Amino acid sequence: MSTIDPLSDVLHLLAAHSYVTIGQRAGPDWSIRYDGFVGMKFLALRKGQLWFRLEAEQRWHQLLAGDGVILTRFAPFVLATDPRLAPVPLSAVDYVIADGFADLGGDDSVILSGKMKVDQVASAWLLDLLPEVICIHHGSDTSATLNWLMDSLHKEILLQRPGSVLAGNHLMQLIMIEGIRCWLTSATDLSGWLAALQDSRVLKALGAIHTEPSRNWQLSELAAVAGMSRTGFARLFIQATGTSAIHYLTQWKMRLASRELRLSSEPIKQIAYKLGYVSESTFSTAFKRLYGTSPTEHRQAYRQDPSQVLLTELTPVATGSFA
Repeated sequence: MSTIDPLSDVLHLLAAHSYVTIGQRAGPDWSIRYDGFVGMKFLALRKGQLWFRLEAEQRWHQLLAGDGVILTRFAPFVLATDPRLAPVPLSAVDYVIADGFADLGGDDSVILSGKMKVDQVASAWLLDLLPEVICIHHGSDTSATLNWLMDSLHKEILLQRPGSVLAGNHLMQLIMIEGIRCWLTSATDLSGWLAALQDSRVLKALGAIHTEPSRNWQLSELAAVAGMSRTGFARLFIQATGTSAIHYLTQWKMRLASRELRLSSEPIKQIAYKLGYVSESTFSTAFKRLYGTSPTEHRQAYRQDPSQVLLTELTPVATGSFA
């Protein structure tokens, strides 16, 4: 049986779905304030030179052709040709949609844009561990694949061949994943379960948990998977992730349970059984410890407010707005 890697499994839990949005072409002198997005947003500068900053910060980042930015959570931001220019809101800017781009007049700069929607209830499992902004620099050792993907996406938008919308959305999904992986390979201060991805021994144990989450893994079994002694593995897992292996297993079971409770009508007893619990009461106690409510209350809360469940609709490349 093949092993499921944790990052893929978490993205699956989050129902992570990426799609292309309207790009932008603009002239030499402008500064625009863009609204934030509940999810992740991607920008790639394909031509020109721009400056980027979060609205809440004063630090500017210079973007050259081939550079990209991933915003991992809701955060209004500013793009400008000159940091000294006063930004105007996008809603006040006149533009026309042409060939998959918002044309603001001129082509001194060309930007590709996309978004990744995620299950907002489960998103903290990943997004809280990511920096608010992931900068991707052209020419770095880890960016070759990403640059090829961005080139391919740009061609799809320009050529508008049959199937270009679906192809573009799949490319955007790969760009988002590759951008996160580029950051993972270069980051030196990872925390939580992401930190464990850099240690092959802990990663093997995580892979086992994600492959068989319903199994009531014992610490000695996970240590054997990692090829370590029980004591050594327990210490290493806590050092890498900040929590114990058994607590991580329980947390992951409860995350899966939350998704089932919100998105299905399966009886709670059956969900508990599928996750390796022999009694509903034991499962309910573990669930309430993490979420603060019982499984029944958790399910009812999201049935009453369906806006908090998944946001996975497709957005065609030729509609919508750049922001």
